[in-house]
Amino acid sequence: MKKLLLICITLYGTHFLMGQGNEEVLTNIKDQMEIIDSYIEFDTFYLDPEEFLDKMADHGAELNGYYEHERLKKIERKVGTRKADLLTTFYFWNDQLIYVNYRQKPYLMTTAANGRKMPDYSKTFTKYEAKYYFNNGEEIKKEETGYAMDDVSRQEDFLKYANKMKGLLDNKFYNRDTYEALQGKWLFVENTDDYIIFEGTIRFNFYNGKFANRLKTRIEDGILECFFPMDDRIYRYKILDLNSNVLTLVDQFSKEEFVYAKSD
Repeated sequence: MKKLLLICITLYGTHFLMGQGNEEVLTNIKDQMEIIDSYIEFDTFYLDPEEFLDKMADHGAELNGYYEHERLKKIERKVGTRKADLLTTFYFWNDQLIYVNYRQKPYLMTTAANGRKMPDYSKTFTKYEAKYYFNNGEEIKKEETGYAMDDVSRQEDFLKYANKMKGLLDNKFYNRDTYEALQGKWLFVENTDDYIIFEGTIRFNFYNGKFANRLKTRIEDGILECFFPMDDRIYRYKILDLNSNVLTLVDQFSKEEFVYAKSD
C-alpha cells in the first residue's frame, strides 16, 4: 500500500512539475513573439506561388518571410482556395519554430445583378482558428476556436511544413545576390534557339524556341541544384562564371560546360 501511494505521489509530482515547466515555456514563447512583433526594420523576402506551391491556388497565394539580423523571425502565408482564404503565421526563435497561428476564413456571399448568390473574395470572416506552441521541435500546446471546414484540406504537420518553407526562404535570402544576377533570359551560345529564363528561384527551359519544362532551384556552396516538384531527380551545376553578360555552368555529373549569354 505504501509503495502504491509513493508511486502515485511521484507521478503526480512529475505531472505537476511538467505543467509548471510548460507554463514557463509558454510565457517565454509569448515574450519572444512580442519581441518579434516589435521589430520595425525587417528585411522582407517573398516567394512567388510557383516557388512554394506544387499546384496553383484557386484565388491566389503569397508567402513572405521577415528577417532581422540575418535570421528568419516570421513567415506569413496566404492561400486562396475555392471557398476560403487559409492564413498561416509561423514564428521562429533561434531558427526554431515556436508558434503557429492557422485560420480558415470563408468568403462572404453576395448577390449579383442577376440575383445569383456568389462569393465575394474581398470579404471574409474567421470560422476556425488554431494556435500551436512548440518547444525544441515538440508541440506543447494547442488551442482551437470555432469549427474547421470539412471541405478544406488542412496542413497537419506544421513543424515539417514550417521548416520546408524556412529552407526555401533561407535559400533565396542568403543567396540573394546570386539569384539577382541570374534573373532574366540567357541564350545558349551554341544554339541561341535554346535558352533559359530565371524568375525568382524558378528556371524555365526552352528548346528550339519552345517551352520545355520548369524546375525549382536552390543554391548551395556555389552549386545550382535544379529539380522537378515531386521528383527525386536533382541536376547539379557548378556556377563557374556569372556576370552581367555571361553565365557558365558545369554539369557536376557529366562535367560538360554550358555557356550562356545574357539577352536584353
